Order: sequence, then structure tokens, then C-alpha cells
Amino acid sequence: MKLSPKISLAGVAIATVLAGSFTPVAHAADALQLYAALDYSTDVATAFTAKTGIPVNVTALSTGPLLAKITAEKNNPQWGAYWADGAEPCAAFDLDKQLLHYKPKGIRLNAIGAKLAPKTGAYQVPGFTEMVGVVYNSAKVRKPTSWDDLASADFKNQVGMNNPSVSGPTYPFIAGLIEQLGGEDAMKTYLKNLKANGLRAFDKNSKTLAALNTGVINVGLVQSSAAITEVVKYKASPVAGLRPAVTYLQKTTVLPSCLAIDGKASAFQQDAAKKFVDFVMSSEAVQIMIKSNTGDSLFWPTLNSTFPAAATTTMPSFASGLIQVVDPYKYATIQGEVQDWFTKNIA
Repeated sequence: MKLSPKISLAGVAIATVLAGSFTPVAHAADALQLYAALDYSTDVATAFTAKTGIPVNVTALSTGPLLAKITAEKNNPQWGAYWADGAEPCAAFDLDKQLLHYKPKGIRLNAIGAKLAPKTGAYQVPGFTEMVGVVYNSAKVRKPTSWDDLASADFKNQVGMNNPSVSGPTYPFIAGLIEQLGGEDAMKTYLKNLKANGLRAFDKNSKTLAALNTGVINVGLVQSSAAITEVVKYKASPVAGLRPAVTYLQKTTVLPSCLAIDGKASAFQQDAAKKFVDFVMSSEAVQIMIKSNTGDSLFWPTLNSTFPAAATTTMPSFASGLIQVVDPYKYATIQGEVQDWFTKNIA
């Protein structure tokens, strides 16, 4: 999810995001350069600065534009740490030997965290959501029951999803479809069937949910945290003709949040980034993320000593059999090709 512009945070220099571009407030050599696409990153950065005295300059963009920026800067990297949802970009960075491998000492991951974190220390996984949460307007349509159900007449012209070229959380969803449908061709056939049934593609969670709220669509395939947020918002302020509910179709794909260190950054950046990783992978930081009161706060932590946000109890558990984990290194190699295909054929 994209951060809202924030410019008055004590001890932290923040990049103000406007219309997909950014204007750095400060880019000092003695500030950690954090590229982030998570709403709570500024709150965590503020707490980190207060604890360590190390300033943080947060460049806040949606995942797609953020990755495009990193790619453009490949020969002259400007980031020290990268933090966003989706492991495939970090796997791609690692395959390209761009990352500094680092393992924080003394952390205790739960079973899911141990499954998501690479043993090499190429990146860290503080938490995860699921992709997708199916949010539907129960005042207008029935509860979907399967992926094939979404391509039926009952949901003609009713379904919307994000474009993986812009929305970082969406490519793992498509990778999950490839995994469970039996291959890339089967995924493409399925999405083409949805398209023939009236599927609409929007840039990211916020655009897809805006279409749901205005009646352009009645089913949104979005990140679980974003889907749950819609229900929370409705309960706080009901809207006539809108009654959002969330369901999960077999199978939903685990979406890790990933924190990586630039292997080509300066010694200062790498040292500051290591300290930042140590902080993020602590109970103190996880509680800040959970309590930051943003949509991204509705995640499951990977540390044994933390507890999930209350609203995430609506997510299915691993024991349910509804959840799958895909190998990000396997799907990182075809991400560009799949995203191009989606833009040309679906979006």
C-alpha cells in the first residue's frame, strides 16, 4: 500500500510523495536512506531515530514506482534499506547480487516466519499478509466460493483487481495462481476468462477499493489488510448500499513484508541499515507497526514474542489448508514478463 505524505516527523527526514514523484526533504550523507512502500515505515523510522540517534530519510512510494526507481539507480544506488510487501523483488535483487546478507542476532521466529525467511539472510521478513483477500459488497452480490465462481454469470462485470506492474502485492497473487493452477499458461487462461467476464484492472488497492465503494465493481481482489480495512471502515461509518465482507478462496498466497540491505551502499549506510534491521526485527518495532493505525498494520508478525493485530483474526490460518507459500526465487525470474503480459492483455 502507498504511504500518505508525512513531513513533520521528529528526527526523521521524510520524502513527500506527490503524484508518483517525490521531493526529498533531506538527503544527508549521515542519514539512512530507506526506500519504503509500507504505511507504518515512518512511525518505525521515527522510533528508530529516537532510540539510536541515526536519522532516516524515507522515500515513500508504491512498490511499482519504488522498484522502477531502484532499477534506474542501479549503477549509482541511492538507498541503504528497502522495505515493502512481496519477496520476489528481494529475490531478484539477491539473484543479481545486489544485497548484503545479514542475520540479526537473537531473534526467535515462529514457524511461519522460519518458512518465509531465507536461510542466507538475504532479507528479513517482519510479518506477512495474504493475497488475496476477496472483499465483496454483500448488499449487491453473494459470497464468491471459488476462483471459477468469479468467472461465472453471477459475477459478470462485478470483479476488479490490481495491476501487478504498479501494485507490489499483486504479483505474488499471480505467482500463487501459477502454482495452484499448474503453470503460467493456465494462469493466463484463467485471467483471460475473468477478463471476458468483465474483469476490471486498477493500479493498486486504493483504486480498486474506490471502484468498490462507488459501485463500479462489487468484488475486489486486494491485499488482505486492505480488504479488512474496508470492513473496519464500514462498521465505524456505514454507507447506504454498501456492506463489505471478506472471504478467502482456496488457495490464498502468503505475502511477506521484506526488508533488505543494499550490498553496494556506503559503509555508513550498511551499518545504519543493519541497526535498522535489528530494530525492525524486535518486539518493540512490531508493536509500533501494529499500533500505527494504518491499513498495513493488519498483518501477522513472524516473531514468537509478538501478537497479531486483532483484526487479522479474520484471516485463515495455515492449519485451514487455504494458504500456500510460493518460492520467490522461482517466480522472480519471470516477473517482468508476466507483468508485461498482464498490462497488454488484462489491464
